[in-house]
Amino acid sequence: MAVGAAPALRLAVDPPFNLWTAALLHGWYALAPFRWLPESETLERVDRLPSGAVYTVRLRAASGPCNERPGVDLEAIPTPSAPDARELFTRARRMLRLDEDLTDFHARCRRSRALRPVAEAGAGRLLRSPDLWEDVMKGICTTNVTWERTRRMVKALTMLGPTPDGASRRAFPTPTEVLEAGSDYLLNEAGVGYRARSMLKLAEGVADGTIDMSAPDHPDATSAERLAALKALPGIGPVTAGYLAMLLGTYDTLTLDSSTRAFAVRTFGPEAADPRRLARHYTRFGRWRALAFWCQRWVSGAQVRERLADELE
Repeated sequence: MAVGAAPALRLAVDPPFNLWTAALLHGWYALAPFRWLPESETLERVDRLPSGAVYTVRLRAASGPCNERPGVDLEAIPTPSAPDARELFTRARRMLRLDEDLTDFHARCRRSRALRPVAEAGAGRLLRSPDLWEDVMKGICTTNVTWERTRRMVKALTMLGPTPDGASRRAFPTPTEVLEAGSDYLLNEAGVGYRARSMLKLAEGVADGTIDMSAPDHPDATSAERLAALKALPGIGPVTAGYLAMLLGTYDTLTLDSSTRAFAVRTFGPEAADPRRLARHYTRFGRWRALAFWCQRWVSGAQVRERLADELE
């Protein structure tokens, strides 16, 4: 155990579950302040709590059973207070989607030759940030841009946040910190281009309370209401809203960017470039159809297929 770390907290989750699928199914693991450590299969993050305390958090598969259920061990550096430990526990469960019931989705995957490995590996959880503010800012950074540039923009944004004691990596900035940095930093240091206007408008609205970031995440919101609330946010168009909706548990609206459209066309033919036509291929998945498409694209990767084959032998 690292110096200054508290004894690991154990997070239980219903099987089937696998940490690497929960971490790597969605590209957020590659965006600061997240980091995936492949040698130890650890998801690391610098996290700032509402209390203002900043921690390096490491999540790895539990070394032993947790009440006969799979688990995730959470280690925090420096040692957190009891209230902060409880908050870290809650935030980790949200990030890894540990309380999301995928039973119906996995049952449907088992009836599909292409997606059966998804069910067997317990995949389907899309990594998200502890709060929607961070996810929306990252969503803005994914629009009309390469993935490498997205990573550079997010890394530069994260340089505005604080560091834990004795660490060099930083937490994601607050709206106030983004406003204090201003357009000069966003344009000249972060290189966000035209996105700076949307980022500053979002930060200002969240900071002064005129933008309610809890509205899209309201547990009683319908799919249509959730999508509408997301599209009403500065810098969020229909495609990005669809992806963010999946991070909030809404999977019934298929949206396509250039990468997913290319995969759809390769898999189903030219007509699949239209999301409405693509959706017909996933009718059997009901409200899970966008997640089913995402998972099919994921399992098509050679490295993923090899790992799944090893896991499921």
